[in-house]
Amino acid sequence: MLQSLSSRVAVTAGVVLFVFLGSAAWVLDRAFSDAAFTAVRERLQGRMFMILGLAELDSPAGEVLPADLPEATLSMTESGNYAQILGEDDKPVWKSRSMLGLEVPPPSEAAVGKYVFEELRASTGEALACLGYTILWEGRGASKPAPYAIQVCDNRKGYRAQIRDFRSRLSLWLGGIVVGLLALQTLILRWGLKPLRQVAVEVRDIEAGEQSELSGNYPQELQALTENLNALIRARDANLQRQRNALGDLAHSLKTPLAVMRSTLEAEPASSRVAELLRDPIEQLDATIRYQLQRAATGGRQALGPSIEVAPAVERIARSLRKVYAERGLEIAVNVVAEARFFGDQGDLMEIVGNLADNACKWAKSRVGIAVTIEVAGGQRRAPLVIEISDDGPGFPPDRVAEALGRGARLDESREGHGIGLAVVREIVEDGYQGTLKIDSGAGGTRIEVRLAFV
Repeated sequence: MLQSLSSRVAVTAGVVLFVFLGSAAWVLDRAFSDAAFTAVRERLQGRMFMILGLAELDSPAGEVLPADLPEATLSMTESGNYAQILGEDDKPVWKSRSMLGLEVPPPSEAAVGKYVFEELRASTGEALACLGYTILWEGRGASKPAPYAIQVCDNRKGYRAQIRDFRSRLSLWLGGIVVGLLALQTLILRWGLKPLRQVAVEVRDIEAGEQSELSGNYPQELQALTENLNALIRARDANLQRQRNALGDLAHSLKTPLAVMRSTLEAEPASSRVAELLRDPIEQLDATIRYQLQRAATGGRQALGPSIEVAPAVERIARSLRKVYAERGLEIAVNVVAEARFFGDQGDLMEIVGNLADNACKWAKSRVGIAVTIEVAGGQRRAPLVIEISDDGPGFPPDRVAEALGRGARLDESREGHGIGLAVVREIVEDGYQGTLKIDSGAGGTRIEVRLAFV
């Protein structure tokens, strides 16, 4: 089944064109052939009338027709024009000189007063178009009129050549018409489907983040489609914003009671049994709330919408980390290709790079690397993004990678944090963007690679 509208219209129009022109060619060919046959018949009929007007069965000279006839070709051998008069038992009474050494079969019907137009073959194999006519004629001592058949013939080559020539010219004409109509059809299709191609271009631009909605001036038939697409995009953005606002309100409403509880515990003596029992659950509750809010706030990849330049966002994160870890004198190297773009929520990008880079800074001895590259994919406008965070810290054994990715996991309790950073990043990458997160850790440090395909 054809999936292209252009192909469907082109094939349908081609079939209609083929049927129409084929029918027209058949009708024209039949009309010309009939006209050619009619012309031959009328020419033969005129020759027959000439013979009837000149023929005398009881001529004093004994000649049925004079030696010199008005139509000179009848006196020339192998001229292709022939005539004869047949008497009883189809015996020739008279033959034109052009029939010297030539025999032509008599008419297939001998009904008096009836014309018989037919194609016959001479004794030499020559194909002829013949007209026969039988009359009752008195003469040659007969007591009553006797039937005589007058037969005139032409070589078929003449009118057959005319028909072949007409068919050749007709084929050229129709071929030119087909080429012209196909070219015109192609232009009409391109012009007619141009708005659809423009819609596709604008949708790809929206998908690539180059514009926010469809803005072209489209025909009335497409306005409903473009308006609905724009309404869908705006509704999606509005829903996403409402969700974020609701989550922000929820975060604020939960933080206040937790802050009160934490302040109350801090006012208790360090040796208080209540403070000892509630401190860890409150911290865990705070970490859990943060984790669930961050997970719910994940925007995920966007099928439509603007993209985000990665380089400025990564630079902001790097500047913040340099300030936070200024006392340790860490070198935070950033290498981001200028073409790198993130097709999703900016908060997700900040969460991914920020969490991973912050963890790297906590473990690094002197250096942290943040690199972002793209994978060139033929024909793909959304280039896959590869984010690589590395540090020169002590690393951890490969068998603890799964543990490090677990929610609440802290491989070193002396480090600050709640142990939810890697878990949040993993869920954002895998659930929100169907990407991959790989950890390569050893004695020389840790390298984390995140790959986002945006498909």
